[in-house]
Amino acid sequence: MNVPFFLRDESRNDAFLAGAKERGLLQLKGHKSVGGMRASLYNAMTIAGVEALVDLMQDFAARKA
Repeated sequence: MNVPFFLRDESRNDAFLAGAKERGLLQLKGHKSVGGMRASLYNAMTIAGVEALVDLMQDFAARKA
């Protein structure tokens, strides 16, 4: 399944994607016509991968609040 999400401040998208790349989380940029972010969480996605995404989101929110 794909989980689309948007940052409240879209000017932070590049910083979020850079932080994701630093953690080895790739391909989170959303569809070019819709924007935002999109995480693909298919059956092959590990729990560790999901936890890494959640950690990134929580850390990013805490730093940018």
